[in-house]
Amino acid sequence: MTNERKIWEAAILLVGRHGILATDIAEREASRYYRRQDDVTCAVWCWISRATAEILKDEPESGEQVH
Repeated sequence: MTNERKIWEAAILLVGRHGILATDIAEREASRYYRRQDDVTCAVWCWISRATAEILKDEPESGEQVH
């Protein structure tokens, strides 16, 4: 399993559990690890945050393909 897939799976679980709050929760986790100077874990939570935002996005952006 690729790391990218793990990020998306974590984001899907977070959205499933917390709904529209998922992105905020992921951002808080990223901030927490940033303050602890844990750069790797902070980066992972930043990626999860972006993925949750993408999942929760209402409409595709202009020019974005929809599958």
